[in-house]
Amino acid sequence: MKLAFIVQRYGREILGGSETLARQLAERLARRHEVTVVTTTARDYITWKNEYEPGEQKLRGVRILRFPVIAERDLEEFNKYSEEIYHGKPTREQELEWLDRQGPVVPELIEHLKKEQGRYDLLIFFTYLYYPTYYGLRIAPEKSILVPTAHDEPPLRLGIFREMFQLPSSFLFNTEAEEVLMLERFPIHKKMRETIGMGMELLDQPDTSAFRKKHSIPGRYLLYAGRIDPGKGLEELFRYFTFYKEENPASGNLQLILIGKLGMKLPGDSSIRYIGFVDEGDKLSAMAGSEAVVQPSRMESLSIVTLEAFSVSTPVVVNGASRVLVDHCRKGNAGLYYNDFEEFEAILNLLASDRSLARAMGRNGQRYVKESYGWHKLLPRYELAFRASARPAKEPRTARREPLQPSREPTESADKRETEEFAPGEEALLEPTGGQPAEGEEEVQDSAQEPDELPDSTQEAEELPDSDREADEVQDSIQEIDEVQDSAEEESPLPNFYRASIPPRAPESRPVPPDASPRDQRVEPKEPDRGGSPERAAEEPPRETEPGELPEFYKPRSQRGAEEEKGSNG
Repeated sequence: MKLAFIVQRYGREILGGSETLARQLAERLARRHEVTVVTTTARDYITWKNEYEPGEQKLRGVRILRFPVIAERDLEEFNKYSEEIYHGKPTREQELEWLDRQGPVVPELIEHLKKEQGRYDLLIFFTYLYYPTYYGLRIAPEKSILVPTAHDEPPLRLGIFREMFQLPSSFLFNTEAEEVLMLERFPIHKKMRETIGMGMELLDQPDTSAFRKKHSIPGRYLLYAGRIDPGKGLEELFRYFTFYKEENPASGNLQLILIGKLGMKLPGDSSIRYIGFVDEGDKLSAMAGSEAVVQPSRMESLSIVTLEAFSVSTPVVVNGASRVLVDHCRKGNAGLYYNDFEEFEAILNLLASDRSLARAMGRNGQRYVKESYGWHKLLPRYELAFRASARPAKEPRTARREPLQPSREPTESADKRETEEFAPGEEALLEPTGGQPAEGEEEVQDSAQEPDELPDSTQEAEELPDSDREADEVQDSIQEIDEVQDSAEEESPLPNFYRASIPPRAPESRPVPPDASPRDQRVEPKEPDRGGSPERAAEEPPRETEPGELPEFYKPRSQRGAEEEKGSNG
């Protein structure tokens, strides 16, 4: 496949969550597909200053096209305007003005997509929030996938994004909590969607003593890693940590260590230390040596830092207001969450007094990452999602019927029945049955099943010095999926979780001649009612939703499946 990744920034030195996901996924998919990253020349998301050279380059097997941003952002003026937009009743024009001020404004990037979109099988957009995604999704929505990386924040309530979320043909989410949030906010429950996330690689245990010696950290410490600014909940964390030290003198020389990009003034507390921006090895060593990694942010769509902490067997302490972070703690049984200072204090005291608990949570976290976020498991799922999204739409059944014989005249009821077969916008998601295939259809399906050419193994090893074992595992998993797809092609053109569910029509009644015998007038047995027929709907009122419970179609697929299985067993 020919894939275009559209993302606001791109580079190995850029550590944003959506940017990291886009880069790691692009580099791995480039082993089997032609991947082009369409991005900007900006490196800093605050100013959007042009720092990279515009034009084309290749990095680790990925073709990169960079386009210049036409204006830098005045953050102070933008924040003032944002407050007016968030707390007022803005018009659509005002919201679009906000989007331009947000940036990065890259009209050349949009023009490139308009001219060249035909050469790509899929357009994959990362992050809902920015100019390239908003205007890019309008170009070819039928083959566009959105990876929103969204969390509950004021921009998500703007009307322009409600419009935008109706455009993509498919959605890919990082967590079930993000999927539920999107389903609550936008009418996308009939869209193709899947929750996958970003993979983690389990490394050997880092050298924690070397990190302590390098940065002169003699005793116990908590760690915060990431962007250091008020939007990440750091002001509250600083207050809580200072109060904790005052209320608990026995904590001794416990420190709060900060690593990452500094974007705010720090308090004058000597126990809160900023040691700067560190490389990947030092970051993992810092995590492995800490009592816990603290995540005070209320707004996360995945939280790579949390998964990295789990990968080195370190528990996390997170803000209980974040659905995503709480889900990680519960599913992995590897972290604790707080909603106020008293809970924060109790958690730190518990970790200090029960070291066996901390070690057990660390082991649980590493197991959770290995089972749920290994690239060898996630990459085949991305492959499957992309193949399903890129599959050409099936023709409606009306276009695939047998030619009418001269002696047969179409009736009005038959034509009406054919045109009402599908709900609006769902023709491409259903598998037509009956009738003859359209001319040339067999050839198209056969060619679509041919596996993509694999690059030369020597060249791949030079461009991507990743683990051979990981590559072999991914290849085996993808090959298994290809075999399943080939064998089931005729029966199921799309995986089950990508197919819209349409209630079956009630069986047609057969007219009985008035002079028929009693034997001929026997009632034909009805097809079993599977819960979707109009008759059943009339007889049984829908089950009322419990307070706080989501309607059935709003629940993530894994939750629906678990409840159905529980019901069948119970």
